[in-house]
Amino acid sequence: MSLRRLFQILLTGFVGQGLSVLTQLLVPPFFFKFYGSGVEIYGEWTALSAAIGYLSTLNYGVQTYASNQMTILYGGGDVQGAKAIQASAFRLLLLFCTVFAAGGLLVFVLPVAGWLRLRHVGDHAAAVTLYLLILQIGMNMFFSLLTNSYMAVGLLHRGNYISSAQRLMMILSMAGAIALHGSFPVLAGVQLLSYVVFLMYALLDLRHVAPDLVPSLREGSWAQVKAILKPSGHFGLIAVAGFLTWQGPVLLIQRVLGPGAVAVFALVRVVFQMSRQLLSMASSVFAQDITLMVGRKDFAQLRKLYDLSERFVLFLIPVISIGSLLMCPFLFTIWLHKRSIYQPELCILMALVSAVLGLKEHKTQFQSSSNEHETLSTFILTGYSAMLLLSIPVMHRFGITGFIVTWLVWEIAQTAGVVRLNTRLFPEEHQFDTHLLRRFCIFIAVAFAAIAVPALREAQWPLPTGVAVAVLISAVLAGTGYLVFQLEDIRKLLVVRYRRRQAVVQT
Repeated sequence: MSLRRLFQILLTGFVGQGLSVLTQLLVPPFFFKFYGSGVEIYGEWTALSAAIGYLSTLNYGVQTYASNQMTILYGGGDVQGAKAIQASAFRLLLLFCTVFAAGGLLVFVLPVAGWLRLRHVGDHAAAVTLYLLILQIGMNMFFSLLTNSYMAVGLLHRGNYISSAQRLMMILSMAGAIALHGSFPVLAGVQLLSYVVFLMYALLDLRHVAPDLVPSLREGSWAQVKAILKPSGHFGLIAVAGFLTWQGPVLLIQRVLGPGAVAVFALVRVVFQMSRQLLSMASSVFAQDITLMVGRKDFAQLRKLYDLSERFVLFLIPVISIGSLLMCPFLFTIWLHKRSIYQPELCILMALVSAVLGLKEHKTQFQSSSNEHETLSTFILTGYSAMLLLSIPVMHRFGITGFIVTWLVWEIAQTAGVVRLNTRLFPEEHQFDTHLLRRFCIFIAVAFAAIAVPALREAQWPLPTGVAVAVLISAVLAGTGYLVFQLEDIRKLLVVRYRRRQAVVQT
C-alpha cells in the first residue's frame, strides 16, 4: 500500500469531486436565471437525461470488469493477457455503440414529449436531444475504458486528471450554452463534443506514457468477448441498480407528482450528493490498491486496508451528512435564492439516506474492486426494483417524503447484506469483526437525535446563526468521532511512514 499513490488518487479525487460539485452548483441556477419557468425547464432537462441513463449501465459493467482484470493480469506480469482483455472489451463496446447509433433512431418516431409529460419541449427537439445523449453515452464508454486503463500501470491519477479536464470543458460549455438560451439539442451537443475532444487526447497521451496499453482490436477475440460478458453483465446489473436508485425516482416522480416535485427532489438530493461524493471519494481512493492486493493474494495487507479505511469512512459519515443537513438553509438561500426549498423533514430523511449510502459504498468498493460482485449484483437489483414498485402507492399517499422513507429502509437492509458479502473476500485467518460498525450505529443514532431540534427550527433562524450552529456541531462530531473510531492509530501510521520517506530522501 503506497501512501504516495493513495495521496495522488486522493488529490485527483478532490479535483473530480470539486468539478462534480461545480456542475451541481452552477447548472441549476443558470437554468433558473436564463430561462422563463426555469424550475420546470430544469426538471424537464433532468427527466430527459434520466430517460436514457440506463444505457450507461453497460459502460459501467464492461469498463469496471475490464480495468480490474487488466490490473490484476498486468500486476501479475501477464502483459499480453491484459492487452487481450482491453482489446476484447473495446470490441464489445464497439458493438454496443453500433447498436445504440442504429437503435437510437427510434426516438424520432416515438412521442417522447408526451410520455414524459414535457410542457416546454416539443417532440422533435426532445427526440434530437435524446439521440445526442445516446451518442454521448457511447462515446463515454470508450473514454472511460481508456482513462481507467492507466490503473494497470499504477497511474490511475493521470487518467483521473484527463477525466476531470473533460468534465471542466463540459461544465463551461454547458454554462455558456445556457447563458445564450441554447435549446436542449444544443446543450446535449456541447456535452458530446467534450467527449470527442478528450477521447482523442487520451489516445495520444496513453501512447506516450504506456504504449503497451494503446488499444488494438487485433489483440482481442470474439471468444474472449463472450467470456467477459457474464462478469461484465453482473457489473452492468449493479449499474442498472444505480439507474433505479438515481434516475428511476426522477421518472416516477415526474409521472406521479409532476416537474415541480422533480425539481424539489432533485435540488434537495443535489446537496447531499455533493457531500456524499466526499464519502465516495474516501472509499474509491483505495480501489486501485484493493485490486492490486487481490491480484497478489496479499490478504494480510488487504485486511489491514479494510480496517483503516473503515475507521476513516465511519469518522467522516456523521460529520459530512449532518454538517450538510444543517447547512441546507444557507445553501438554498445563497445558491438558489430559494430558502423555501428547505423542508426540514425532507432534508433530515435525505441526510439519513446519505449516511447509509456512504457506509454501503465503502463496503461495496471491496466487492467491485476485487471482481467478486456477482451475488451483490442480483441482490441489489432485485431490491431496488421492489423498492421502486412499492414507492408508487407510497408516493400517491405521502408524496416525496414517502419515497425517501421507502428508500432509506431498503438502503439499511442492503448495507447489512453487503457487510455479510464482504466476509467472503477474506480467508478464515484474516476475517474482520463488526465492533466498529456496532459502535457507528449507536453513534449515528445519537447524533441525529441530538440535532433534530436545531434542524427543525433552523428555517426560522438568521443565516449567520444557522451557519455558526452547523460549524460548531460538525466540529463536536469530528472531535468525538476521532476518539470513537480510533483515528489516532491512522495518524501514527501516517507519521511513521512520512518519517521513513524523509529518511530515505535524506540518505
